[in-house]
Amino acid sequence: MQVRIIDCSAGSHLECVRQVTAQGAARPACIAAEHSMDVYVNERLAMRVVCTPEHLDELAVGRLLTEGLIETAEDIQEICICEKGQRVQALIRKEAAARLTAGQAESVGACCTDNRTLLSGNAAEIKPVKPIPWQPGWLRDMAERLRREEPLYGATHAAHACYLALEGQALCCREDIGRHNALDKVIGWALMAGVDRARCMLFTTGRMPADMVAKALRAGIPLLASKTYPTDRGLELARRGRLTLATVRPDGTTLIWTNGQETEGPEEK
Repeated sequence: MQVRIIDCSAGSHLECVRQVTAQGAARPACIAAEHSMDVYVNERLAMRVVCTPEHLDELAVGRLLTEGLIETAEDIQEICICEKGQRVQALIRKEAAARLTAGQAESVGACCTDNRTLLSGNAAEIKPVKPIPWQPGWLRDMAERLRREEPLYGATHAAHACYLALEGQALCCREDIGRHNALDKVIGWALMAGVDRARCMLFTTGRMPADMVAKALRAGIPLLASKTYPTDRGLELARRGRLTLATVRPDGTTLIWTNGQETEGPEEK
């Protein structure tokens, strides 16, 4: 991917954790920082993102893909992030920009943060993915790894995490106050690293509603797993998109909601 990324915020020491003393507490507690960022695409305001202020370049790149504003990495020419991380300027190719439309109203995802999308691309055209072989042990390993390796959650108890793995091998983990953001960050990392996403899987700490399923499908990733359950609309979209959807319970039991090979999932009880 030939993208020029100018991240002036990388050396500005944006704080992800702050110290606050609650009334009656003996010592300060760590709380997560909530950061706001506007993303402009070809000088048009496209998104308002509330996030944890780190890996902002990955978040911007991943969000462009998972919200349907671009279709491939080659659609992006340049990403520029201001020193305070509050403004992102994304330059995309004319062919991709021609597909963008302004919605009649802002689209707000079902996220715990105040994320808003003001431009849309081919959001309705979500292509099915090609299922991949996988082993339940890979998902159990990801679940256990997440329990051990969530420093932001461990410090603040107010963060989600997402792992990207290839054939059971962990490639990238990111944390954020929003589960959508954490997923977008690992997708952005994968785009910039040139990873073959069609062979990868995602493990998230959050629930799996339709918007999370849609992000995985737009990223071309064939398996999405979590420690929590999907919603009915998330399950329906996963079936249509041939996405494998799984839950790993605390006892290690793996529930398969859709296996990617079927047009119909397991019977609902």
